[in-house]
Amino acid sequence: MDSKSNRSINVAVVGFPYIRENAFAVFLHWPEPQRICFLLPKSWPIKGGKVVYRPPSDLRITTARAFFSGYHWSYPIIGGLLKGWMPTFPLFLWRNRRHIGVVYACSEPVLMTTIYYAFWTRLFGKKLALFTWENFSYTEKFRNISRFVHGVLLRINLALAHGLMCGNRESADIHRRLTRHPIRIIPMNGLETEKFRLDTRAGEHRTNLSSKVVYAFAGAIGERKGIHILLKAYSEVLRLIPDTHLVIAGSGEYEDRISALIDELSIGEHVTRLQWINHHELVRLLSVTDVFVYPSLPYKGWAEQFGYSMAEASLMELPVISTRSGSIPDLVKDGQTGILVPPGDTQALADAMIKLGINGDLRRRLGQAGRAYISATYSNDIVARKMYDFLQSL
Repeated sequence: MDSKSNRSINVAVVGFPYIRENAFAVFLHWPEPQRICFLLPKSWPIKGGKVVYRPPSDLRITTARAFFSGYHWSYPIIGGLLKGWMPTFPLFLWRNRRHIGVVYACSEPVLMTTIYYAFWTRLFGKKLALFTWENFSYTEKFRNISRFVHGVLLRINLALAHGLMCGNRESADIHRRLTRHPIRIIPMNGLETEKFRLDTRAGEHRTNLSSKVVYAFAGAIGERKGIHILLKAYSEVLRLIPDTHLVIAGSGEYEDRISALIDELSIGEHVTRLQWINHHELVRLLSVTDVFVYPSLPYKGWAEQFGYSMAEASLMELPVISTRSGSIPDLVKDGQTGILVPPGDTQALADAMIKLGINGDLRRRLGQAGRAYISATYSNDIVARKMYDFLQSL
């Protein structure tokens, strides 16, 4: 980092989530870009190492080796408690000690990694802000010794922090019962409204599927995403609207079961499977989609915490069908930008898919309202301003 930018740094961001370019994009809208710096991992593997993220090219970024990396990796004894740990954080802090007022540690407050960042931040006399998505009660999420360990870590981190950003309303409600520090409802990053917009539907628009109603899902292929419910519902849809197609994009531990269920339901000719896709490919998929379906389920102490692919579908003026689960009702307004059904209700999901499948005017109305709502609530401009104001207030 050059000396000129160093003189005006006020906020330091540390943690692995912002290594993703689409997440980091929120800081491209920062009101005072010269007053922020970053410590990010040199690399971050996902999908068993098949995909590796690297930080964007930005003079404000310092990189370091991150240990215990990868999404949802589990290590012996410690599990994921040291996820994304960058031991060189104290050196980074010392080098910038005269110019940093607030450290924003974006790892969850139930991790030892967060305690490490919190301890050194307080030792250097800096203010500390934490972030959490957690929208499930900790006492319900954890059991036995795990509940005790995570409870201790949580109490320590909240005691060391000066403020907390919660990614959704439910998370804020949970943490307001645990700390008196200021809390704001701010997602980790916003959305690129110009990247996801209707006029990107060009070129290959509706090529060989032009006469069909296309439903699509994009996300992790795991039981908690409810893909088995979607496939069963879609088999009902085909009885009434045979001229339709379903695209499922993503990868995960659930893929074999999904393939078997497609065969069992004899719907293979109506279903296209895609592996994990990047944001550019997601735009292309949404460009040939009529209805976005995301049947998320509460699962083993987890409920949907945001759902960026739903928001991106709304920006592409697609109606979204999802469930009244977790924080989804904050993102999808039932009857206004999409349709919400009870989680796990196959018939209700099929009815919603049929309703939108046969009513193009309703699809357009919900889709247009969805773009207006997401743009006004979760754009990178808006989220960046909220983060900036909160961190400066500390």
